[in-house]
Amino acid sequence: MKILIVLPVYNEEKIIAANLKKLADYLAENLRGYDYKIVVADNKSSDLTGQIVKNLLPAINNLEYFYLPQKGKGLAVLTAWQKYQDDFNFFAYMDADLATDLSGFLPLISSLEQGYDVAIGSRYAAGAKVERSLLRIIFSLAYSLLAQLILGVKIKDWPCGFKAITQKVNKEIVPAIKNLTFFFDSELLYLAAKKGFKIIEIPVVWQEKRVKGGSKINVLKVSWLYLKEIIKLRFFR
Repeated sequence: MKILIVLPVYNEEKIIAANLKKLADYLAENLRGYDYKIVVADNKSSDLTGQIVKNLLPAINNLEYFYLPQKGKGLAVLTAWQKYQDDFNFFAYMDADLATDLSGFLPLISSLEQGYDVAIGSRYAAGAKVERSLLRIIFSLAYSLLAQLILGVKIKDWPCGFKAITQKVNKEIVPAIKNLTFFFDSELLYLAAKKGFKIIEIPVVWQEKRVKGGSKINVLKVSWLYLKEIIKLRFFR
C-alpha cells in the first residue's frame, strides 16, 4: 500500500521542525512495509516555515515541500491529494500542530484496508481522550450536534484535522469540493456520505495545542463561520 500524508501549514516556524521529525520517526517505526510520502503544503506562509522545511529535506526521507501563493487550508490539502491521485492508494492529512496523537494514524489506515472509504479521527467516539478548555468543548459539541441536525449525517466530529480517504474518494469526491478553506473536510464528509461511501470514526487522543506568542482563535467567530458554511452546504449548494 502507498500512503500520502499531507500537512497543511501557515506560519508554523515555531513548531514545524520538531513536529516533522516526530512524524517522520513515528512513520519509520510504524509504517514498515508501506510506501509513503510526507508533503508539507505551505499556503502562503510569510515566516520562516518554508526555509525550515527545505532545510530538513536531506534529513527526512520521503519528505516533499511545495508552496501555494494563496491561503486556504483546503486548497493546500486538496492540491496535494489531487497532484498524486494516481500514485497512492490512501490519502491522509493531519494538522501541523499534531494535536491529534499519532497513535491514531495506524487505525485510520487499517480501517481503509478493511473496506472503509473514509476514516476520521474523532474526539467524541467511545474511547477518545480529549484535553481542552471547557468553553471550546461546549462550542465543539454544539457544532457537532448542529451539523448532524442540519446536514442529516450522523458524524460526531466533523472538523478534527486527522482524516484519511481512499483513492476512489479522492477521484470521485474531492473534485466536487467547493470550499477551499477550513470547512473543506466537513464538505468532504457530507458529499461522501451522500454518495454512500463508508465512513468510520476512530477514537483519538487529542490535546489542545497553544504556542506561546502564536495566534489565538476567536471561538465565537469560528463557530459562526462554521454554522454559515453548514447552512450554505445544506440549502444553497
